[in-house]
Amino acid sequence: MDIMTLGGFLLGGAVVAWGIFSSGIGDKLLSPHGIVIVLGGTLAATVINTSYKRFMSGLRAFLEIFSSAKIPSVEEAVRVLTGMAETAQRQGGIMAISNPDPAFAGGFLKRAVGVAMISAESRETRNILEEEIRLRRLDVQEDSNFFRTAGVLSPMFGLIGTLFGIIQTLSNISDPTTIGKSMAVAISSAFFGIALSNLLFVPVANKIRLRAMEETLVLQLILEGVIDIMGGKTPHLIDMHLRGYLLREAGRSGPAKA
Repeated sequence: MDIMTLGGFLLGGAVVAWGIFSSGIGDKLLSPHGIVIVLGGTLAATVINTSYKRFMSGLRAFLEIFSSAKIPSVEEAVRVLTGMAETAQRQGGIMAISNPDPAFAGGFLKRAVGVAMISAESRETRNILEEEIRLRRLDVQEDSNFFRTAGVLSPMFGLIGTLFGIIQTLSNISDPTTIGKSMAVAISSAFFGIALSNLLFVPVANKIRLRAMEETLVLQLILEGVIDIMGGKTPHLIDMHLRGYLLREAGRSGPAKA
């Protein structure tokens, strides 16, 4: 369970709920008019904007942000690759590590070793694996864009709901008893559009993007480690090389460990 994601949603929901009910406007703000227009309109426009496959991928990406990241940490990846380098040095090269953990880094470690063994050439190995990393990053980026698009659309549908409320207000302007209700409808639509964008869609898009950055960093580290092992570098030198990635990770996980 990702505590930061869950805690953020709970805190945001609590703040909004407190604001609504402490001001005594819950019965006026929670109108079906705004909810249907904003949620329904955003969903409809998002469906038009994407494919079924990408829509389902976006939903899966949303659910995954609540679970702990499946990708290993940089330090764990360095430790595993250094151990592989020691095995390769003792037993005669990269062919000695033909059976790495198939689940490590989503199977990328096993894939990288397999490509290295088949190509037997570091440049070709790098080209193949870098292209795979790029395609993985693009795929996750599309999931992020799915929610970023929804974050742009929802305030626009909130504005549409507001316009409906204003039209209703103007059409009944001769009846003062209906003006308050009509304006409440108008303002509630804007509220839902802005709240969904800033408390749901945009944060989810950024969380998916962050996960993609973390994954890319580890996959690039694995690539460099496998290339170093192919080149016959010593485990100590490989460890020094790969620990440079800890400096890039330090900004999101604390100081690098020696």
